[in-house]
Amino acid sequence: AMRIEELPKLPKLFRVIEVDLDVLRNGIGSGWGVIFDQDAIVKRKVRRVKHDGGWKWQLVREWHDQELWDYCFEQDRECLEHLNYDLGLMH
Repeated sequence: AMRIEELPKLPKLFRVIEVDLDVLRNGIGSGWGVIFDQDAIVKRKVRRVKHDGGWKWQLVREWHDQELWDYCFEQDRECLEHLNYDLGLMH
């Protein structure tokens, strides 16, 4: 998979694709201390959806109720929203 910003061409609206998403994760550092907001890359399913100003990227659930047990889902959704702003898709 590649990053959204590296895609050679855009998928059709609503078509689900897998991408490498830059996200933030908490990790364990040396000495077992928790390191917050480490950069990480994860594979996530995304699609393009319409909004008032055009279209944006949206994180896609792969399972029903995924956000209940996938504790990074909401966090990754926020990272994707930031990317939408960075790419000028949202203002």
